[in-house]
Amino acid sequence: MNVTSILSNTQTTEKVRVLVVEDEYILAMNLQEILELLGYTVSDITDSAETAIDKAGELLPNLVLMDIRLRGEMDGIQAAELIWNRFQIPVLYITGHSDKSTVERAKMTFAFGYILKPVKEQQLYVAIQTALNRYQREKLSQSQRLNQLKKNFLGTASHEMRMPLLNIKMTISVLENLMEREGVLNSELLSPFESVAGYLTILRQQSEEGLDLVNNLLSLQMIDTDAYTLELTSFQLQDWLPQTALYFRERARSQQQIFQVSIPENLPPMVSDLGVVTKIISELLNNACKYSPPDEEIRLTVKIIYITKSAINKDAQFGMMTNSQVPFFQIKISNSGVIIPKKEQSRIFKPFYRIPYNDFWKIGGTGLGLALVKNLVEYIQGTIKVTSIQDLTIFTVLLPLSLSDLSP
Repeated sequence: MNVTSILSNTQTTEKVRVLVVEDEYILAMNLQEILELLGYTVSDITDSAETAIDKAGELLPNLVLMDIRLRGEMDGIQAAELIWNRFQIPVLYITGHSDKSTVERAKMTFAFGYILKPVKEQQLYVAIQTALNRYQREKLSQSQRLNQLKKNFLGTASHEMRMPLLNIKMTISVLENLMEREGVLNSELLSPFESVAGYLTILRQQSEEGLDLVNNLLSLQMIDTDAYTLELTSFQLQDWLPQTALYFRERARSQQQIFQVSIPENLPPMVSDLGVVTKIISELLNNACKYSPPDEEIRLTVKIIYITKSAINKDAQFGMMTNSQVPFFQIKISNSGVIIPKKEQSRIFKPFYRIPYNDFWKIGGTGLGLALVKNLVEYIQGTIKVTSIQDLTIFTVLLPLSLSDLSP
């Protein structure tokens, strides 16, 4: 196989950058010529192990072509080991020495191949492509392994962190029942602030906040590792949303807030994960109720909107680009009396970020709620944005009508 036939069989060489480490000038020039004829890019040529390490860190090539016998105190095998340990760059050895001791030393390092001089075009091409393919496979394998470790950790952490908090909640309920039976729960001998019921309420609230924190953290990690399993079902927003909003309607009423819901009766069914959509809406309504002052309005509205999507029509001649109108559910949750400063609007979806205190944001929180909402929305292939003008804050969520239609 000659150079021309090799080039006709590869489409991947143009983006591959190779650092050549060779202390014989003529051989180095010959290697550069062969590599460039094969379509590779020679990042640089160096003649010592020490310089090779520095250049590898500076240039970050895709591959290092390393002569084993180099001038100086350090040879190519030592340099290759340091390059791999520091930068995770694959090294392909090239040498005129094939003695057993040299080969055994090379095998002890993270070598991705071994070529004997004089180098031939076909031999070099096959060795480089084999080394790069092996490197990609090992990277991918290391990444399945890491995800599996993360999933195993999540499973263990889920049990270990949730169970103590759940046990605390259960113990509180048992104590309440026992004390109520003994007549101690609402003892007239204690002031309302010293009553057992008051202390138990504090314990319950704290344990629930701890559970929410753990659940949100685990959900974020599961989404990040693509371990969050979706359960698709078909449901009607006009039937489900009013029931979900009922709790928040009562909560708003108790806080002297106005709560309005506007949902058309003829909406098509939604195919998505009901639990995820419930979490998204509940978290946004919870924030609206938490931060809205008395006498202000909280509004939940839903409608269908159409978004223009561009796609390549594979059936059309020459693969023409076509535009189509794709329907989405637009869910808006707004609350008046609260303004999110412009500079804060791009930050509120970041984990643990909380708006600096002012008159309307003094209530505590972990800063995880909106981060989880954004991740969940995007996980079910939707979008979310916030606008805040004229004493009104609006969260706008766009969700596809059917998640199954968008799945690969």
